[in-house]
Amino acid sequence: MDSTDILNKLRKEHNSSGTEGMWMGVDVLGGKIDNLMELFVWEPEIVRVNVLTAATEAACTILSVDQTIRNPASEQNQAAAAGRLDGSQPPPGMGRGRGRGMNMGRGMKVM
Repeated sequence: MDSTDILNKLRKEHNSSGTEGMWMGVDVLGGKIDNLMELFVWEPEIVRVNVLTAATEAACTILSVDQTIRNPASEQNQAAAAGRLDGSQPPPGMGRGRGRGMNMGRGMKVM
């Protein structure tokens, strides 16, 4: 079967046959253009339902991808950055005890 030839014949049938042309399709087993309604080639309703169900599930998965791919460390960094921006938290490195040397005192051993 030549796909270009079959496609051209199918377009010709769809445009010239009037209402009869809407049932024309490719008979793969016969290798020709034929009336698929007379050959009892129909699309069952269950196929349409399954296609719509699968498409809906795919759309929901795509829309919920931000909920399934989460990085807790990134969320903590964002929360810390938000706290620094509004002034409720001091910037890092400027907290209490930072920048001073440790007073080891006398007699303390470093382990």
